[in-house]
Amino acid sequence: MEVTGIILAGGKSSRMGTDKGLQLLCGKPLIGYAIEVLSGICSNILISSSSDAYHPFGYQVVADEFPGIGPMGGIYSAMRQSKTEKNLVLSCDLPFVSNELLSHILEKSKGYQVAVPYEGNRHYEPLCGFYHLSVLEILSNYIKKENYKLPDLFDEISINKLVINNELGFYHKDLFMNVNTQNDLSEAERMMCLRKRG
Repeated sequence: MEVTGIILAGGKSSRMGTDKGLQLLCGKPLIGYAIEVLSGICSNILISSSSDAYHPFGYQVVADEFPGIGPMGGIYSAMRQSKTEKNLVLSCDLPFVSNELLSHILEKSKGYQVAVPYEGNRHYEPLCGFYHLSVLEILSNYIKKENYKLPDLFDEISINKLVINNELGFYHKDLFMNVNTQNDLSEAERMMCLRKRG
C-alpha cells in the first residue's frame, strides 16, 4: 500500500524559542521520532517546513505556499506534492506517537477522507491522522475563505472520529503528549528514560 508520510515541522515555535523539530530528546532531534515511526509504514516522507535546516535528513522539504496560517497551510502544501492518495500527517512535536497507533488510524481510514483521533466536544488530534488526497480541494477552499480551522473543515467531509483509549492494546496516556516548551522537553526526556528502563 502506497502511503506518504507528511511531517509538520513548520510553525514559529515561539514557545520553544527555537526550531522545535531540531531540539534533542534523548540525543535525537524531535523530528527523528516522526521520521522513525512513519518510515515503518510510508513509502515516501515529506517534511513541511520553510527551513533549510531539514534538508540534511534526506527527505523532500516542502515550504508553505501560504506562510503564517498554521497547520492547514502545511498540510495543504505538502499534500500538493504527494504522489499517493493516502497520506499520514504527523506533527514533529508528538514523540510518543507509535507505529501501532498510526497503523490503527490507517486501518480505520478505509472509505473516509479523514481519520483522526477524537476526544469529543469537537476536540481532535488533527496533526496525527489520515488525509485522503481528495481533501485538497476542500483545503484550498478554506484557505481562500481565510478559515484555517481544521475542525470546521471536518464538518464538511467524511471523517472517522477515532476514540483512542485504554481498550486498545497500544494505548498509553502520553501518546499525544505535545512538546511545545523547554519544560515539556525536559518532562518528555524524563518519561522516555522511564519507559526505556521499564
